[in-house]
Amino acid sequence: MIFYSKSMILAEINYHIYDKKLLVIIWCFKHWWFKLKCIELLIQIFIDYQALKIFMKNKQLSRWQVNYLNILSKFNFQIIFRSGKMNTKVNALTRMSLANVSESAQWLKDCFQTILTLDRVDVLLVESEANLYQRVCMINQMNELCDEYRQAMNENKLKFHITKLKNCEIIDSILFRKDLLWVFKNMHMKLLQKIHDQFLISHLDNKQTIDLIQWFYYWSDHQVTVRQYIWNCHVCQRSKVSRNSINELHHLLLILQERWKDIVMNFITELSLSEDYNVICTIICCFIKECYYVFYYWKDDNISVEEMIWIMLWNVYQLHDLLSSIVSNRNS
Repeated sequence: MIFYSKSMILAEINYHIYDKKLLVIIWCFKHWWFKLKCIELLIQIFIDYQALKIFMKNKQLSRWQVNYLNILSKFNFQIIFRSGKMNTKVNALTRMSLANVSESAQWLKDCFQTILTLDRVDVLLVESEANLYQRVCMINQMNELCDEYRQAMNENKLKFHITKLKNCEIIDSILFRKDLLWVFKNMHMKLLQKIHDQFLISHLDNKQTIDLIQWFYYWSDHQVTVRQYIWNCHVCQRSKVSRNSINELHHLLLILQERWKDIVMNFITELSLSEDYNVICTIICCFIKECYYVFYYWKDDNISVEEMIWIMLWNVYQLHDLLSSIVSNRNS
C-alpha cells in the first residue's frame, strides 16, 4: 500500500467541498499517471462524498470542473462511495494513534510546535484585539447618538430610533446591548477591516466574520453590512470560486417593421361587476404601443376558444391585417 500527501494552497482552501474532493482525485491521477493511464483494468476510487458518484453524468459544470473532466476522461475509473467509518485504512494514514506518544517527548515537540512565534511577527502590523475594543469604547463614549440613547434611557423610554431599550444598559458611560458593545456607524468599516483583513487570519468567510463580531460587538443589520463588505472585498473575489451559474448565450431581439403585426394581450380578472362586465382584455401593439381595451363578462375563470376568436375578430382582424405573433400569459 502506498499513499500520497499534499497540502492545499490558499485559493484551493476556499474551494467548495465538492471541488475539494474532486481535486483530490485529480491529484492522485496526476501523481500516478504513469501507472494508471495505460492500465486496462477498471480503477476503483473509494471516497466518502456521495455526490461525486454522478460527476461524470452531470451536464452543468463550472469552468474548473470542465477542466477536471478533460483530465479524468483519459482514465478508466469508477467512483464508489464508502463512508468514513468503513474507510478505516485511509483514516489510519492521517489519524495516528497517540497511545505511545508519552515515550518520545521529542516526537511530541516536533508534532506540536508554534511556527509563527512573536519574534517572527511585526507587532506594528497587527492591532491587538484589546486595543481595538478600547478604541470602539472611546468612540462609543464620545458619540452624540450615544448621548441621545443615554438620555432616553434616563427618561425610562421603552423605544428610541426603532430600537427597544429593554435590553440596553450603560456601564461607565458606554452603551451595551445584551452585554455586547454597541458600535456606531462611523466605526463599522474600520472594525470590519480589522477583523476581516487582519494579518494572522486573513479574509474569513461570511459566517466566520459574523461569529467574530457577535462575540463582542453589536449594531443593527450587522449581518447585511458584513456580507456587503465581503462581497466588495477585492481579495475575496479573486481567491474564492464564483458560485454564479454560467450565463447562456444572448439572443437577438425581434426587430419589428410593421404596426399591428405583433401583439401582446392579457386579461385583467377578478374585478367587481360593473355594467354587466367583470373582465378587461388588453391588446397592445408591440411596435407603436397602441392599446385596445375590451370589456367582457366571464361566468367562470376560463374563456373558451370561440369567445377568444370573436374578441380577436371584432377588435383586431376587422381593423388590421393578419398577425405574425401573439404573446399571452394563457397557454390554453
